Parts: sequence; structure tokens; C-alpha cells
Amino acid sequence: MSAPAFELKDFRQPVVTSLGVILGFLVGFLGQWVTEDNFALRSVSDGLVLVGCSVGALLLFGALFRMLNPAVPPESALPYYRATLKVYMAGLAVAFGSILLSALV
Repeated sequence: MSAPAFELKDFRQPVVTSLGVILGFLVGFLGQWVTEDNFALRSVSDGLVLVGCSVGALLLFGALFRMLNPAVPPESALPYYRATLKVYMAGLAVAFGSILLSALV
């Protein structure tokens, strides 16, 4: 008896939804931070926060692109999803690590 086929479409909608929420939160954080009257990159930690949030957003956009890519052959859907999950988790870690850094510094 063979295992049921992995269907990427079954995972697409929840991942896309979560990416939208996370990217919205990230854009909201950056929008509030950079529009403050006294905003300036005064320290290395400020630069790390900005770069980290930007890199995290790019990784999350990469994961979004991969989840919306319609050209994934069914036989390679599971390895493709696993690689996408790694990009997604790296984006989360970098983005929220940067936000945590901004709260601690």
C-alpha cells in the first residue's frame, strides 16, 4: 500500500494567510518606527533592526512566491514544501528577532 500523495494545495491557503498577517505586522512596525518625529539610525543596533526586518521581509516574500508558484510537479511537491517551510521559518526568525532586538535596545 502506498502513502497518499502530498498535495501542496492543501497547505497553500493557510501559509499564504499567515504570511499576509505577518507581513502586515512587520510593515506596521516599520511604518510606525520610521515615521516618528525623531527617527534616525543613530546606532548599530538601529541599523541591525532595519536590515533584519528588511531581510526577514524578503525571505517571507520568497516563501510567498514559492507557495503561489503553480509550476510545482506533484512528484516533487513534498520536498518543495519542506524547502519553502525552511525559508518561511528563517524569515520569521530574522524578522521577529529584529523586532525583539529593537525592544531590548
